[in-house]
Amino acid sequence: MAKLPLEGVKILDLARLGPGPHAAQVLGDFGADIIKIEPPSRGGIELTMPDVLRRNTRSMRLNLKKPKGREVFEKLVRQVDVVVEGFRPGVAARLGMDYDSLSKLKEDIICVSLSGLGQDGPYSQIAAHDLNYQSLAGIPHMTGDRDGAPKIPGNAIADDAGGISAALSIMIALFHKERTGEGQYVDFAMVDTLLNMMLLQLNEAQESGESPQRGETTLSGKYAFYNIYECRDGKSISLGTFEPWFWARLCELISVPEFADRQYPESESEAEAQKATLREIFLTRDRDTWVELLMFEDTCVTPVLSLDEVMADRHHRERGAILAGSDIGEGFTDQVGMIYKLSKTPGTIRRAAPKTGADTAEILFEIGYSDTEIVELNTEISTI
Repeated sequence: MAKLPLEGVKILDLARLGPGPHAAQVLGDFGADIIKIEPPSRGGIELTMPDVLRRNTRSMRLNLKKPKGREVFEKLVRQVDVVVEGFRPGVAARLGMDYDSLSKLKEDIICVSLSGLGQDGPYSQIAAHDLNYQSLAGIPHMTGDRDGAPKIPGNAIADDAGGISAALSIMIALFHKERTGEGQYVDFAMVDTLLNMMLLQLNEAQESGESPQRGETTLSGKYAFYNIYECRDGKSISLGTFEPWFWARLCELISVPEFADRQYPESESEAEAQKATLREIFLTRDRDTWVELLMFEDTCVTPVLSLDEVMADRHHRERGAILAGSDIGEGFTDQVGMIYKLSKTPGTIRRAAPKTGADTAEILFEIGYSDTEIVELNTEISTI
């Protein structure tokens, strides 16, 4: 098997929630050794992310408040490339776990602080979650019906897109280190990723001097050609028919050729009339019938899949974007595959999600503790 591209990269992950686990999963899939630092058990339910975000990682319990726990942590820092934390801004510095402190232990260390709103600025200390970050980037404002209230998107966009973006920031820092030998500090804010995802809409607001409104832009359903339509069976299809030749082909196939050269109606009433006509047409047949008729005819039509349909979809399965657990190995469930398809260094799932603290002894041995020391130390650093 080819060597994985991130093999040999060691990442100490203290960020248990938010974008941290997703970033770790992406980097772990491509060979990075991810050591997750978990706090001591309090005898209750463990606060961990789903197993799919913990694959290809190792888990270590470590009480950072105890001197011996701190000693182990500092030994780990000296042997890794990256330390990732997700404390509230300012906490890492108070704990002596910030970049200034850790770079004294290892000069070329990369320290990554993951937060919702960044380490500085007027909002840096507020309590907030995914929907709050989305709101500060304008996402709910552009989601929903024109005459309705803003809508909650159906996934944790800040966490998920933030995790992928955080993985990219870590790779940029590692690339710089590879070139120069220098570590650095990464101040990563989820809201910054969301602002970049809203770049086109924000640019439109900047250029026009007015805020775009949901339902009144091309991407939010203003026109018939870029919209979602319900079908006879209650399921839906989506149209993304931007190019005029795709729109013309669709109009031909659904018997409204008069719409072909009126893709962008000049009046709101005409645009609404077009949408009303298409709504009536698509209600005459079931979703999968429309898919069979249109999807492979250069019309930019696809079904709106439910999540169980996504997991079973033949395209996702054949590409390996959704993996069957039986193809991964014993004990694995069906799950999302690698985010990137690389021809020479494809990612792999090598380890199932560990039980919390399962790799503590192994990691202690790797950083120089003897078997006898491990037995004595394990209890002390893994308890409150």
